[in-house]
Amino acid sequence: MSDPIDVDAAKNWLNAVPGGEIGQRLEQSWQDFAAVTETVVTIYGSYDTGKSSLLRRLLIELGQEVPAWLTISARHETFEVNEIRAAGCLLRDTPGFVSGGTDARAEMNTGLASDAIARTDIGIVVVPPQLATAEYPVLRDLVQQEWAPGSLWFVISRFDEAGIDPDDDPDGYRALGEHKVGELRAALSLDERVPVYVVCQDFAQMAGTERNPDSAVWDESRSWDGISELIAAITALGSSPLADIRQAAAQRFWGSSVQQVLHQLREEFATRLENAAVSDEGEQRRASWLAQLDTLTRAAEADLRGRVSAAVGDAVDSPDPAQSFAQALKTSLGAWYAALKRDIDKLLRSVGDTVATERMRPDWQRFEEMAATLRHEPSGPEPAPDDELIYAPVVRQVGNAVLNALRHYEQSRGLKLTSPASDALGASSGVDRMAAAAAGVSVIAELAVIAEQFANRQRAANAAVQQRAQLQSELVSVGEEATALAQKTLNDLADDAHQRISDATADQVELRDGLRHLVDELRNHITSGEALLSGLRDGS
Repeated sequence: MSDPIDVDAAKNWLNAVPGGEIGQRLEQSWQDFAAVTETVVTIYGSYDTGKSSLLRRLLIELGQEVPAWLTISARHETFEVNEIRAAGCLLRDTPGFVSGGTDARAEMNTGLASDAIARTDIGIVVVPPQLATAEYPVLRDLVQQEWAPGSLWFVISRFDEAGIDPDDDPDGYRALGEHKVGELRAALSLDERVPVYVVCQDFAQMAGTERNPDSAVWDESRSWDGISELIAAITALGSSPLADIRQAAAQRFWGSSVQQVLHQLREEFATRLENAAVSDEGEQRRASWLAQLDTLTRAAEADLRGRVSAAVGDAVDSPDPAQSFAQALKTSLGAWYAALKRDIDKLLRSVGDTVATERMRPDWQRFEEMAATLRHEPSGPEPAPDDELIYAPVVRQVGNAVLNALRHYEQSRGLKLTSPASDALGASSGVDRMAAAAAGVSVIAELAVIAEQFANRQRAANAAVQQRAQLQSELVSVGEEATALAQKTLNDLADDAHQRISDATADQVELRDGLRHLVDELRNHITSGEALLSGLRDGS
């Protein structure tokens, strides 16, 4: 056994779990248990190991009435934790846990049993005579929860089903029992301080399913069935001081709580680190796409000015300057707009294709699930039912606590987590901008008509040859108007593309800082928890 954990340090560490109230819930759970003034003895085991029939035998031998909730059958009969006071102790019967069970009933039974065995002074683990091969992983985890010497017991029950008849071969029966005890100790690494009892609670099922049989039914087996030794040990508990036992239970409870929460935090850390990597990718892609858009926009601006300047220069030296300028303006700016629109559409298609491909990746899907969870505001706290599990589901609470921490961080930064756009590029918001850009092209065409009308007026007003400088000045002025209007069209297209790129990467980029902060917070908390368990620091 390692040194006992610092209970106060454990509580402080649990209270500091990012975003949650896990420490407070565990504290309330422990205080409810600590209020029990008798030694709490919890009978624990998988389904059909004989827990209820063992408790029935113990109660009858102790001269107690067997309560109505205690039923004996080959079916699942125990679905809740039940208690009865006997021999100065509070005896608790638990549902059978199911190793690896995933259905609702199995999870509920396992949770109830785990919650009960976590808050107990003495744990009695019941295994069948064949031992609990499938349940060994669960039992190994239980054994490793730093039980104080003498606080964890094992009972190999229904041993008359082990294969040797105790009436016909008592020595062989006893030898087989010793062999099974050694096998169990080896399988679970139990030292000699862990008591192991071999019992036969109902030889040949003489009592069957009867709730309150006469104790005389077991007179023939009482001398060898191991029940007397078990009863003597339980009775001794009832007359022993509770303080030391309860203190050991507190250290185990809080130490196990830290271990389980730490294990879940490691899993959460791996998940949020993956989320942060996806967020980083989104930020990097956004930066790359916006850089490409900026390069494209700058090139379009330079091309626009070059085209208008060329149109002015060609018109000045042409035989019909006004008509030449009008035609060049319409043709050149039309080609410019077509090339600009083609280049931006190509970039946005690349963005859309990339986002669609990335969203097929499992890590991006997990990121989007996380983002969707953040967008769904949690409901207010509901009153806890009397039989609510406290300890068993605590690891499930860790994930919610971590997401709450991220949600609160984002809200403190003033970010409003909203649903994403209707598609990867925010198509619905882009329609209006594209319509505005198309309207801009219409204006450019109208400006070309205005230039032609201007030329006609010039010819009508003065048939003489215009002076070159005056004509060039007038054409430059009209060209600047065309440039300004074309620039507005360019800006509309660029703004639309910028917004659609931003929409496509919104979740990844907006959550980046929060995820990085959370990852750092989890890393630090895991480090302090590991130090707490290793005894290197007090964790306060």
